[in-house]
Amino acid sequence: MKRVIFDIFLFVFVFVLPWWITLIWAIAGLFIFKNYYEFLISSIIFYVISTTREYTFLNNSLIFYFGVIVFYLISQYIRRHIILYKNEISYKS
Repeated sequence: MKRVIFDIFLFVFVFVLPWWITLIWAIAGLFIFKNYYEFLISSIIFYVISTTREYTFLNNSLIFYFGVIVFYLISQYIRRHIILYKNEISYKS
């Protein structure tokens, strides 16, 4: 139930608040919840809403999607190695 409420706030933030507040909220969700795929979905929605049709190197959607996925994977790796989350790591692998 906590995750659902957090997701509702996240998607409202995507449409109402500036990008940096939404980003802070989404990154907090990455570290609070396990497998927080809503981060990917919300960032894609925000990108689609806020981009223009002009093509520049920084406005390339492929670079943005790749960057978001890389950021998600790095944050999951960091999450596994933070001392607060050590009890979630299985030592069998």
